[in-house]
Amino acid sequence: MAGVPLRVCLFSGASSLPIRIADHLGLLSEAGLAAELHLTRGSRELVEGLAAGRYDVVHAAPDNFIEWSDRTGADIVSWIGGTSGPLHLIGSPELAGLADLAGRGIAVDSPDSGFVSILMKIVRAGGLAAEDVSLVPLGSTQLRYEALMAGRTAATMLALPWSAMALEAGFSLLGDRDQVLPGMQGSSGASLRTWLAAHPDTADSYLKALCAAITWLNHPANLEDANRYICETYGTSPALADAVHRSIMDPRTGWSPSAFIDPAGMDMVCRLRSENGRPPDRPATSYYTLEPYRRVFGFGLGPCAGEPPEDVEGA
Repeated sequence: MAGVPLRVCLFSGASSLPIRIADHLGLLSEAGLAAELHLTRGSRELVEGLAAGRYDVVHAAPDNFIEWSDRTGADIVSWIGGTSGPLHLIGSPELAGLADLAGRGIAVDSPDSGFVSILMKIVRAGGLAAEDVSLVPLGSTQLRYEALMAGRTAATMLALPWSAMALEAGFSLLGDRDQVLPGMQGSSGASLRTWLAAHPDTADSYLKALCAAITWLNHPANLEDANRYICETYGTSPALADAVHRSIMDPRTGWSPSAFIDPAGMDMVCRLRSENGRPPDRPATSYYTLEPYRRVFGFGLGPCAGEPPEDVEGA
């Protein structure tokens, strides 16, 4: 019997590893889903596709969803977690520090993408002002990595595996998100609120499949197979594949076992937007929901974000 259609859009970086493993191992099919995974070349393409109904679930930095919701009125809600790191500002080998970026161009996905808020936090922490650098839109992390390797940009924000590959090639580490924004929700899965409300069973099946993939990735017996998949998918060395695997599955900065979206991490995303002069239109709790977790796991979560607590009898 054919599965329930599900269209998922994501970036090709290692932060999407559990999603791609869920597809690779057939876990999405086992969950009753006929999933199509689409790799995007940029955040604008991804979010526009979600708003237009071309995708059901998208994975990216939650700042992208807040920006798009506030600017266009599209009711986008994050409901799956992801990683909170690592994310690095990597520069050309001749750059000794952040001060050397003054007057240089930094490649970004788009000027209003989620990584830009983090980039400007790193720039300010290094003693530079926003006007000291210029932003050059180039698209996805892979495209920016290729531009950095070819000398077409002085620096860019890179996630795994490209950050590790660039450092291995002798490029300079200029900044680390975890140093300036520890615990921030770095990536999330989101849908239109109307789709999520209309398809709870599909959402729950997807969440269960991702949790099964995370469990598989965390099991020591699967380490060799997981690292082989990383090598084949991203073209890394075995040693680098192992480092990528350990980082993405790190319980502090990687995927949690339940793919949980962290309310404190989402609050930090909103506070960073305010710090950068782009305060969100609504409270942080309106941009995410814990409802799928309450349905799937049920215990200890209490009311969903944004919901009033239920009346306690006798209170």
